[in-house]
Amino acid sequence: MTMEERHAHWRSIINDQSTSGKNIAAYCREIHIHTSLFYSWRRRLNEEPPRPGAFVELKPVRPGASGICLRLDERFVLEVDQGFDPSTLRAIVAALSRCSG
Repeated sequence: MTMEERHAHWRSIINDQSTSGKNIAAYCREIHIHTSLFYSWRRRLNEEPPRPGAFVELKPVRPGASGICLRLDERFVLEVDQGFDPSTLRAIVAALSRCSG
């Protein structure tokens, strides 16, 4: 199994658990995996940067807010309010691009 196949397999397990209505311990017992392995893969997959071309969820920070908030992961959150300075946004996106590799 390639690493990409392994990641896809664990993404499927994690997504199935979240939609199963069962808590993690019960779900893991049912499919015969250790909860520590489940948590380890969930953490590993949450730390991955978004894949190129992947969708990013946009949500208003405050009800009625006119800007956007980009939450790339726990480390990177970018809030853009109406009337933002485009050159500052370009500089921030460039800096984030350098950080992600």
